[in-house]
Amino acid sequence: MKKTTLTFYLIFFCSFLIKAYNGTDSSLIISLNQQIDNLVVLRNTEALNKLYADDFVFSHGSGRVEGKQGWFTSVAKGNFMMRLHDSVTVELHEGIAIVKGKLSVIKKIANKNSKYHLKYIRVYAFRSSQWQMISHLTYWEIHDDD
Repeated sequence: MKKTTLTFYLIFFCSFLIKAYNGTDSSLIISLNQQIDNLVVLRNTEALNKLYADDFVFSHGSGRVEGKQGWFTSVAKGNFMMRLHDSVTVELHEGIAIVKGKLSVIKKIANKNSKYHLKYIRVYAFRSSQWQMISHLTYWEIHDDD
C-alpha cells in the first residue's frame, strides 16, 4: 500500500513539474500564490524555503525592504492569523510569472487582531524545475479600524 501511495505522489509531482514550465496556466500560479500565504500562517519556513528564491526581495508598503531571511524572521514570530487573496491576475512570460492581486491579512498585535488589506505585485521565476517567488512589492495598504 505504501509503495502504491508513494508511486502516486511521485507521478503527480513529476507531472506537476512538467506542467509547471511547459504550458503553465494561471490557475497553477494562483494556487501556488495562496499556498505560500497558507504556509506563512502556519509558520512553515521549511516548506517556504523552497518556494522563495534565495535572492527574494520584499518591498513593504511602509518602504522597508528586506530579503528572504528577514521576511522569514517575521513569519517565524507567528503573528499572522489569516492571509487571503482576491482579484488575482497572472501575466505569463517564458520562465516568469507576474502576479497582481489584493491580500487581506489578519495579524495579532499586542493581543488584538489587526486587519489590513493590500495590493501587491509578485514575480515568480521558474528555477531548478519549480516556480519560486523572487519579488513582492506592496503598493497600497489600508488598515481597518477595530
